[in-house]
Amino acid sequence: MPEISIINTKSANFHSVKKAIDLYNPDTLVTSSQQEITNSKGIIIPGVSSTDTVLQNLSQLKLDKVILDFYNSGKPILCICVGMQILFERSEEGQIEGLGILKGEVKKIPQKNSNEKEFKVPHMGWNQVEIVKKDKIFHDIKDNSEFYFVHSYHCVPEDQNLIISSTEYSISMCSGIKINNLYAFQFHPEKSSFDGLKIYKNFSELVSG
Repeated sequence: MPEISIINTKSANFHSVKKAIDLYNPDTLVTSSQQEITNSKGIIIPGVSSTDTVLQNLSQLKLDKVILDFYNSGKPILCICVGMQILFERSEEGQIEGLGILKGEVKKIPQKNSNEKEFKVPHMGWNQVEIVKKDKIFHDIKDNSEFYFVHSYHCVPEDQNLIISSTEYSISMCSGIKINNLYAFQFHPEKSSFDGLKIYKNFSELVSG
């Protein structure tokens, strides 16, 4: 069984994620096998596509319950972009209920800020990430380092204390969350050069203990 399973949601950039994590832990596997995922020490849920598509695929593969059970087991989880958004109860992007691990919703990024300045949506490109709370996942990463984003929706957790990083665009958006054993980021670490790779390195070390 792999030490880290990268969940094949049938609509994600799992190959670039695997290439990044393999630099620090080659015992990884892209899989949709319930058994392999359950028996892993850690899992990554990558994200591309829409929340409805990913949730439908997970449901068809019967992986929604597997993810919930894995979270309840206390083993480390890393979720990226849409992989983060599906954790919430609902999203303005689609009709299907989210996994509900996190209370709150996913909302469309406003195209104008409070001063009526216009912003392009989707939010695409490099942007600063403010580290709101120190954590092992940010080891060796400086505050306000830049990470790569591609998204039209942002997460609004009911409990603001879960936010570990934020990013300014048209509004101040949640870009990172930690709850118990679960980390979730709106940006793409695998597309974010050396600092992005540090996220995978730090997660790998958390998994290995």
